[in-house]
Formats: sequence, structure tokens, C-alpha cells
Amino acid sequence: MITFPVSLAANWQPASAFPDLTQQQQGWLLEAGSLTAKLKSHCQAFSVEVLNEAPFDLTEEQQALLNTSLSQALNREVLLLCDGKPMVYAQSWLPADDTLKKQQLLSMGTRPLGDVIFQDPSLSRTEIEVAEFSQQHAIQALTAELGLPSNSLWGRRSVFSLSNAHFLVAEVFLPGAYIYL
Repeated sequence: MITFPVSLAANWQPASAFPDLTQQQQGWLLEAGSLTAKLKSHCQAFSVEVLNEAPFDLTEEQQALLNTSLSQALNREVLLLCDGKPMVYAQSWLPADDTLKKQQLLSMGTRPLGDVIFQDPSLSRTEIEVAEFSQQHAIQALTAELGLPSNSLWGRRSVFSLSNAHFLVAEVFLPGAYIYL
């Protein structure tokens, strides 16, 4: 059984710390636009499966990344599926402030976050950080539950800013995702 939120504790680094990334890996990990849009361009049917959505306490690292003194945020964990196949596990930490409420980011349902935030011209993001998740990492419990093989996985994270509100998004590319093809 999976415990939410799934731990994404890792040695997050700028992509330059991984000089051996292939062009394919770089293309997915460093995608500056909407990952949702990129996934949609590779499949017939795109969908989002919400795994968990609940308030959780922010860690000190998350508070520092988000530049917030708020101690809680809405943690949203989803699978991004292409043609019914899980491609990406995504985790968002959205501090419950008025700006995010107005943007309706705290009540997304099965709508992809990328479809909403990339429509706003005020959106900005920090440099994308990259991490590699070993076959012993906690994320492997999720891959096992999904019936996917236990492989080393790549992930990325960044902090987005929208109308002065900050939120953290991390995405892990699951076994069989386009990044590995």
C-alpha cells in the first residue's frame, strides 16, 4: 500500500550536473513549456488520474523553495496517462493563499494543472532541477502498484510563480514513458 504523499526526496540538481543525459532525456526533462501539451502531442487520448489531494505540512526545504512562511499546502498527486498508460507521476504543493484560490488551482479535479497555468501570461518558473531515482527509492512502491518494472527513473521539479503566488511541481517519468524510448 502506498503512503501519500509519495516521498520525492532526492539529490535535486541543475541539469548541468548530469552531462550524460541524452538529447531525448534533455528534451523531456528540460521542456520549458507545458509537459501536459507535450504529452498530448504524443498520444490519442490524454487523461489525469488523481491519486491523492489533501492538505499537508510543508517541510522546511519546501517552505524555503516556495519562499513562504505558510506551514501547510494542498498536496496534489496525479498520474498523467497517454492512451491509458501511466507516463508521469506528478506532485504539486500549492500553499492555500487567496491568489491560488482565485486561480482555481486548489480545486482542479481531473483537469491537468498544465492546461490552466500555461494560459496565464504572468506565469514564471525557476530553473528546472533534475534528479535520478534509484530502484530502491520510495517511488518504486508506486511503480510496483501500477504493475510497472522497477527501473531507475528521471524526474524534474521547479517552482512556478503566478500573480505572486508560488507553488512547487515535481514530475517523475514512469517506466515506459517517452523519455526512455
